[in-house]
Amino acid sequence: MVQSVSMRAALLGICASAAALAVAGSAAAAPQTTNAPAIFTVKVTISDKKIAMTPAHAVRGSTVTFILTNRGKKTHTFVIGDVKRGAGYGQGFAQVLRPNQQFTKVMFLDYRGSMKFFLRSGKTLTARGTFRIT
Repeated sequence: MVQSVSMRAALLGICASAAALAVAGSAAAAPQTTNAPAIFTVKVTISDKKIAMTPAHAVRGSTVTFILTNRGKKTHTFVIGDVKRGAGYGQGFAQVLRPNQQFTKVMFLDYRGSMKFFLRSGKTLTARGTFRIT
């Protein structure tokens, strides 16, 4: 009887050691890579007289989802960055929004600097600002 109790205790100790080594081994095998890029949501609320952008900055190398919402009574064109494509141009887009329309655009920010944005209603410039990429 005494021998079976000590045998059980030894077997229990071996099992506990094996479990601890398995957990430590899996943590040590984790890949040593850089962090995944950040993902930001930028809310852009457009009225007939102004643009509210929150936040107005992001980190280079991050993916940004711009959510544009036109709360005004007029159709507006929101432009950010370079709309033209090709050598010598940065990134950006233009989007026409009717009243109460919403639009979502996903962009990968691959440089540091600033992107100018502005709002047009027809040919009239309504508002402007700057989105910073740090």
